[in-house]
Amino acid sequence: MKDDLVEKLKNTHFFSVMSDSSVDRSVKDQEMVYLTYVEDGKAVNQFVDIVSLEHAHSQGILEAILVGLRNVGLTEQDLKSRMVGFSCDGASVMMGVHNGVVAKLKQMCPSIVPIWCVAHRLELSALDRIKSVPLLAELKETLNGVYKHYSHSAKASRELHALGKVMGINVVKPGNIDGTRWLPHMSRALEGLVKNFKVTLVHFENHASDPNDREASALMKGRARAIHRSLTQYKMVMFIHLVLDILQELKQLSLLFQRDGMTLQMVSDGLQTTTLSLVAMQTDPGPRLQKVLDEVGPGNTWQNVQLNRRETDNSTFNTLKLRLISDLCRFLSARFGNLETGILKATSTLFDLSNWPEDTAELATFGNAELIELMEHFQSILAECGDFTSGEAAKREWLDLKVLVQRHYRHIEPQVLWQRLLTGAIGREDQFKQMKVIVEITQVLPMSSSCCERGFSSMKIIKSDWRSCLSNEMRSFLLHISVHGPPAQQFNAEKAVTKWWSSGCRTRRPQFQD
Repeated sequence: MKDDLVEKLKNTHFFSVMSDSSVDRSVKDQEMVYLTYVEDGKAVNQFVDIVSLEHAHSQGILEAILVGLRNVGLTEQDLKSRMVGFSCDGASVMMGVHNGVVAKLKQMCPSIVPIWCVAHRLELSALDRIKSVPLLAELKETLNGVYKHYSHSAKASRELHALGKVMGINVVKPGNIDGTRWLPHMSRALEGLVKNFKVTLVHFENHASDPNDREASALMKGRARAIHRSLTQYKMVMFIHLVLDILQELKQLSLLFQRDGMTLQMVSDGLQTTTLSLVAMQTDPGPRLQKVLDEVGPGNTWQNVQLNRRETDNSTFNTLKLRLISDLCRFLSARFGNLETGILKATSTLFDLSNWPEDTAELATFGNAELIELMEHFQSILAECGDFTSGEAAKREWLDLKVLVQRHYRHIEPQVLWQRLLTGAIGREDQFKQMKVIVEITQVLPMSSSCCERGFSSMKIIKSDWRSCLSNEMRSFLLHISVHGPPAQQFNAEKAVTKWWSSGCRTRRPQFQD
């Protein structure tokens, strides 16, 4: 598999690098390295290597990345002449302007486009706004209290499940909101809280008021009283379901951002869809909140639980909802604002068909300035590409391409359109030779580094507590198989056997002692 990757990289024009760091079971820093390149007209993500870090500073991370790339036959000259972009999380050691990994890479490859992973940005955008809401601080304290109460006491957990059986409720395990990814942890914890709502309140009420319960400490009884008081507030119940509706929209966007082959157009479309959905919630409640509003009505009972409702709760909650959603949309716009500047803006303008004008006169000059900007930015790598011969020829091809797409292909999704162009399904065989090079550059711009985190998930399965001394080389081989290998029943061992047969230090002797 590694030999196949080396061969593919020899035949591709351009590539981009994605990287992330983590700690394995033996408590050693590891750097995960992936590549994005075009295969059959589509951008694909490929695991390259996982390298142990000697030092976790920027120079140490850069050296680990270079080691991983050298292991698949890529030299520093390849980086200078073929590397288009670099995607990572937003840590200062990676994105630092003066001494980060990106700054050091730019010294080697001035034309690379550094991209802060959009999935990481989304987490921070949500956290920036929601964490500043006072009611959320109370909700987080409540969720942490529920989790501690049942995860640290087998007796309490046993009583909760027994009570659930009596009440006919299938109790789920309370979720922990502390974790690497705030959005999914918070969402799972809230879903569990809503499902266990009635049985949890009954158990806490009994727990706090039972004078015969001598096993429970004063701390546990005090926690039970505080959580019961918090969860029986009408405003808190409404806020829980508002957050669930918001998190559902952000969850869909997060899943989109974690997909392989993510393009700039897909990021922009996803952001716009999510923003519109959130804005709609300001006037029309989301499905979860609407269901609770319908069940409670003008009263103060939900799931047969009496809620403490004040006359001002509705107006206070509506004010909080409007401010929360407005600020969240503003934070999303601020976090993703740089996608609308520089090279990324030029790329979006040129290759997102929704930006193309309908008027013929406007179309004649549309995109010319952005095309020149792209060619000037990537001048050094275009000069090294044998298939790109002239900027003037590219301008002429751009005009021909606009006419062809406007007349025959405007209805096609941009991603499908550019895939067809790269595979030669649009135009004559040599009609768009220059534009194919430009399109390939834009297709390998890496918008997300989520694939690295999926690689770390595979690493934790492979290098477990029972295999913590696994060598780096063997771990890398097993990761290649885990991430990209075919199912065992479809594996053809012929190439592997041939390599083993021909790579020994001495001649194999299959007839020995026959």
